[in-house]
Amino acid sequence: MSAPASARTGQDAGRSLESQVERGLWRGRRPWLGRHVGRFEMPERTLLHVLAAQADERGSQPWLVFDAEQPLSFGEGFARVSAVADALADTGAAGGQVALLLANQVEYLPALLGAGAAGGRAVPLNADARGPLLEYAIQKSEAKVIVVRGDLMDRLAELESLGEVRAIVACGEQSGLPDSLHGVPVLLWEQWISGRASTPPGKMPAGWDECLIAFTSGTTGRSKGVVYPHQYLYLYSGLVTDSLGHTPEDVLTTALPLCHMAGLSIVACSALHAGCRAHLKSRFSVQRFWPDAAADQATFAIIFGPMAAMLLKTVPQAPPHRVQNIFCLPFPPDGEEFERRYGVRLLWQGYGMTEVYPHPMPRVMEEDVPRDTVGHAVSFMEYGAVDEHDRVLPPGEVGELVYRSRLPHGMTRGYFEEPQATAIAFRNFMFHTGDLGFVDDDGRVHYRGRRQDRIRRRGENISADELEFVALSHPDVLEAAAFGVPDELGEHEVKLDVVLRQDAITLAELHAWLLDRLPRYMVPRYLQRRQEMPKTPTQKIEKFKLAAEGFDGAEVEAFELPRRG
Repeated sequence: MSAPASARTGQDAGRSLESQVERGLWRGRRPWLGRHVGRFEMPERTLLHVLAAQADERGSQPWLVFDAEQPLSFGEGFARVSAVADALADTGAAGGQVALLLANQVEYLPALLGAGAAGGRAVPLNADARGPLLEYAIQKSEAKVIVVRGDLMDRLAELESLGEVRAIVACGEQSGLPDSLHGVPVLLWEQWISGRASTPPGKMPAGWDECLIAFTSGTTGRSKGVVYPHQYLYLYSGLVTDSLGHTPEDVLTTALPLCHMAGLSIVACSALHAGCRAHLKSRFSVQRFWPDAAADQATFAIIFGPMAAMLLKTVPQAPPHRVQNIFCLPFPPDGEEFERRYGVRLLWQGYGMTEVYPHPMPRVMEEDVPRDTVGHAVSFMEYGAVDEHDRVLPPGEVGELVYRSRLPHGMTRGYFEEPQATAIAFRNFMFHTGDLGFVDDDGRVHYRGRRQDRIRRRGENISADELEFVALSHPDVLEAAAFGVPDELGEHEVKLDVVLRQDAITLAELHAWLLDRLPRYMVPRYLQRRQEMPKTPTQKIEKFKLAAEGFDGAEVEAFELPRRG
C-alpha cells in the first residue's frame, strides 16, 4: 500500500514543489521602454506632463479633430485642461470624481484630463447609457460633477437621483436647458471655463496618483469601476505609440467612442504621445468610412471585426487614401479580401482589456501563426494560463489567462469601492482576466474566448447580469436569462429568454419597455417566452441549454436593432 500524501517523504514533497516552481508564470520579452514611454521618469508619467510638453513644443499644431470640423490644438488642449481644473476647484469639486456623459466631442479630453489636473478622477460614461444603469454608475462613482452633452440632458432628467452631484456642466447642444435638475445647478461649459487659469492650479499629480474610473462589465456580475493610476493611463497609450512607431507625420482616425480605451488610448492619447493629429468621429458610417479616412489623410485606423465585415459587404472600393495599417479584432471573415480590396494591412495580433494592457499591437506581426495568436507580452508583465485552482498550466493547455505587473502602477489598482471583487480578481497575486487561452512552447499567448457570462456585441462588452437586472425590474418578468448568440458579423447578438406572469405583456411590449431603459447596444435582438427555465440542482439557469436551441424557432421573436440616437 502506498503512503498517503500527508506521509510522503521530504524528498517527494521537494520534487512536487520543484515541479510547481518550474511551471511558474512566463515573463514578457517584448521591449516596453521605448522613446515615448521612456520620455518621463515615473513621478512624471502622466498624460498631463505629456500634454504640457507638447504644448511647449508644438502648441499651434492640431491634436484632435472631431467630425472634421472641431479642431483642438495641443496648446488649446493644455489651456482648457487647466481651465477645467481651476473651475473644479472653484466649484468645490477638486479631488472628486467628474462623470462624463459625452459623445466624441471637443470638450471630452479637457474634461477628462482636467479632472486629473484637479487631483480627482474622471468617470467616462457611455453616451448610450440611460435609466437604472446610468443612475447606478453616477451614484456608485460618487461623482461630484457631471459634464454632459446638452442633448443628453433628458437622460439625467429621467433619473430618480443624482447622488452626490453638486454641479451639472452642459456643453454642445444647449437650447432650452433648465437652471437646475434634481436640485443641482446647471452651468454652461463656456461660461464655466471662461477666464480661468492657463496652467493647472497647484501641484501636478504624480504617476502613482489616481486619475480615472472606467466602468466595465468586468469578469463577473454588474459593471465595476476600474481604477487607473496616472502611470497606467500613460503606459496604455505610450505602449501603443512605441509599438506602432507613430511619428508626428502620422494621422490616426476612428469612430470608436472615447469612453472606451480603443478610442481614448489607442487613438486620442497615442496621438498625444506622438505629437500627431487624431480624427474622431461621433459615429461609424459604412458609406463615409473610406471617404472620411481619405479626407483626413489618415495613416492608421482602428475598427472592430463586425465593422470590417460591413464594409466588405457594402463598399466595393475605396478612394485613394494614405491608410497603411488598420487594427482590427477579431480578424474578420474574408480579412484577406479586405486587405486586397482596400490596399491596407490588418493588424490583428495584440490583447488588452480595461484592467490590463499586456500585448500592444505590433507594427510587424509574427508570420505563419494561427489566427488565435496574441503573441508575447511586454517585458514588465508576467503571465500564464491557470486551472480552477490557480495552478499554472503547461504549454498548450487551455485555462484562464492571468497577468501581473512587475512595474509599480503598471495596471489597474482594483475596482472602486469593491474590495471583495478586487480580492477575487487579484487572488493569489494574479489578475484573472476571465478569458480563456493557452501559452505555446515559445511563450506566445493564444486566445480562445471568454469564460465569464459576458456578451460581445459591436465592440461593446455587455454584462448579462445587468441586462437581467433591468428586465427583472418589470413587474411581469419572473425570470430572465440573457446570453449571446452567433452574429453573422463575427461577434454576438443578444437574446433574452423570460418567464412571464400569466396574462402578462407581450414580448413586443416588453421590448419597447426595455428600449426606454437600456443603452442602445444592450437592447436584445431576440426575445423568447418560456414556461420554465432549465436549471441546475442549485437552481442556477443553464444558459448553455438555452443557447443550444438556437434563435430561429417559431417561439422566438426578432426585433429591429435600434438606431443610435
